[in-house]
Amino acid sequence: MMLPRFQNIKSPLNWLSVMTDLLMLGLTVFDLAWLMFDALYNTNMVKKIVDPILPFYESIHEDFYFYDGIIVSIFIVEFSIRWLIAIQQKVYAKWFFYPFIHWYDVLGCFPTSSFRILRLFRIIGLTYRLHRWQVIDLNNYALFTTLTYYYNIAIEEISDRVVIKVLSQTKSEINRGQPLNEAILSEVLQPRQKEIAELIGQTLQEGIRTKYPQYQKLLEKYVVKTVENTVINNPEVQQIKRIPIVGAQIQETLNTATSQIVFGVVDQLITDLSAVDNQPMIALVTESILEVFLQPQANKSTELTNELILEVIDLIVKRVKVKQWKAL
Repeated sequence: MMLPRFQNIKSPLNWLSVMTDLLMLGLTVFDLAWLMFDALYNTNMVKKIVDPILPFYESIHEDFYFYDGIIVSIFIVEFSIRWLIAIQQKVYAKWFFYPFIHWYDVLGCFPTSSFRILRLFRIIGLTYRLHRWQVIDLNNYALFTTLTYYYNIAIEEISDRVVIKVLSQTKSEINRGQPLNEAILSEVLQPRQKEIAELIGQTLQEGIRTKYPQYQKLLEKYVVKTVENTVINNPEVQQIKRIPIVGAQIQETLNTATSQIVFGVVDQLITDLSAVDNQPMIALVTESILEVFLQPQANKSTELTNELILEVIDLIVKRVKVKQWKAL
């Protein structure tokens, strides 16, 4: 059974809201049951059965709209109070949004047979509100889980179609020659150029600090080998090597000294790049490079940018078309 669990309600205000929901839920169920019973009472067969058991109901049936009007008045008062609370708590962006979002409550208050059926949505809304309050747990019922499953499928399908539609329109703008890439540069990237430069600089320094020690020896071997080949192939050094007795020794010393000097300069330069004190300089250099990169592009560069954007959009559309609910 769907028994209430009031232990989840803490504050007095929440208690008042829950009790109001339960009261309105019971009144709405009673109202719909009465509407159904009164509609059946109009048939001769039901009337012959009911009159001997409830002889007073015929007078109630004649004044049915009066009694239904009393119930509708209660609904209107409750709806108005909830509207005022929503305005006071700024639940929605505008004060007049509430009746549009709860349209079924508004139409259900009309005392006509075509709108009374909308009070069924009121029962659904009140029941789900109690579920959110954790007073009742609808997850224990197969009907609710089934409806939730198909509701999520519908939402995913709708959102996927909206995303694909927007991306398709973006592709059409690019194919028509609309300056989308220029808009991205001028309206998105350029206003944040300084922040992007700082982020790139910090990332670069962090990468050097963490990765350079792993490749320092490898870089040293490369520098030594490159300098050695350069020195050996140098014509002046080859002439030094021809000096009797000390020529080879001088060449070896020159190789070693040159290699150490070059690697020392490179190593110190890389170490300085990762220093925190040099972060403003790194940011300045990065910002200068970005400033050049973010300038208006030539036609060939624009075409390349558009092609890259189109390929990215195609990839996103391909991912969006994957039905996630099928994997559940």
